[in-house]
Amino acid sequence: MKRLLTIAIALLAITGSTWAQKAMTPPHVMVVPDMIYCKAHGFITQSNNNGVTETCPDYEKAMSEDPTLHSVLIQVAQLISDRNPDIVIVDLLEAINSAKNDAAMAAANSGDQYESVEESIIRNSEADILIKVQYDLLKNGPQYQVSYTITGTDAYTNRMFAPIEGMGAPSTSANPVVLLREAVYQNMDAFLAKVLQYYQSMVTKGRMVAFDIKTTESAGLSMNSKVGDITLHEFIEDFMFDNSVDGNGTERVKSGATFMQYQGVYIPLIQTIRGRQRKQGAKDVAQKLVNELANKGVTAEFKVRGLGKVNIFIK
Repeated sequence: MKRLLTIAIALLAITGSTWAQKAMTPPHVMVVPDMIYCKAHGFITQSNNNGVTETCPDYEKAMSEDPTLHSVLIQVAQLISDRNPDIVIVDLLEAINSAKNDAAMAAANSGDQYESVEESIIRNSEADILIKVQYDLLKNGPQYQVSYTITGTDAYTNRMFAPIEGMGAPSTSANPVVLLREAVYQNMDAFLAKVLQYYQSMVTKGRMVAFDIKTTESAGLSMNSKVGDITLHEFIEDFMFDNSVDGNGTERVKSGATFMQYQGVYIPLIQTIRGRQRKQGAKDVAQKLVNELANKGVTAEFKVRGLGKVNIFIK
C-alpha cells in the first residue's frame, strides 16, 4: 500500500511539473546584430535627443547591405529552434517593416517621432529577449577562423546576461555562416539553459518597466491635488504597488509637485487582461492606469518607448 501511495505521489508530481511547463508561455526571442558589429561596419544612425546625440544600430541597413550577416542571424535562429522548438523566434525583418509602417502612419497623422528607430523595432517585435550576435572572420595563411560573442539581452531593460564567446576551429572554408554554426553548436545548450533560466526569473519576479509620469500645464493639477479622498501622488503610488509583484521596484521613485519617475517596477509577466490570461507588457499597465485615472475624472495619455519605458502625461 505504501509503495502504491509513493508511486501515486510521484506521478502527481510529474504531472504537475509537466502541466506547469506547458502552462508557462514560452519566451519570444529576436536575433539581432550586436552594436559592436553595427559600429564596425557603419550600420548606425545618430539622432539628437534634447541636445544629447544618441547612436543606435541601423538594423534595416545592416540586413539590406550585408547578406552574410542576414544568413548568420538566420543560422543562429535555426540553432535555437533545433535545440528548443518551444522558443518563439521573432523575425527581425518583420519587426523592421512593422516599425516602418508605424512611422509612416505617424507622419501621415502629423505625429511626433517619440522613439528611436531601434526602440520602435523592438516594440514592434514584442520580444522578451534579444539574442545579440557579434562575429569576425579571421585569416591566417590559407586557413580561416571565426571568433564570436552571443549575448542574451532583456528586451525591456537592455540588461545583458548569459554571454558566450569563443573561437572556431581553423578551416580552409571562408564561409562565416558554416564556421559560426560549427563554433557555436557545442555551446548552444548551455546558452539556452541560461536564457530560459532568466526568462523563468521574469515569470517568478516579474519584468522591469520604467514609468515617467508628468502633469502638464493644461491639467490644472499637481501631484498634491486630491483625487477622491487621496492625493494624485498617493493614487499613483497605490496603483503601482497593486500592479507590481509584491511592490518590487516601487521604492525606486523620484517625485516632485509635477512628476513621478519610477526607475523600474516589476510587473507580473502573466496577467488576466480583458478576461484572459496573457502575457503583459508596459503598455497594458499604462493603459490600466489611464483608465483608472479616467474613472476619477483625470485625463491622461501614454507613449511607449521601446518595450520597457512609458511616459504618461496627465492633461
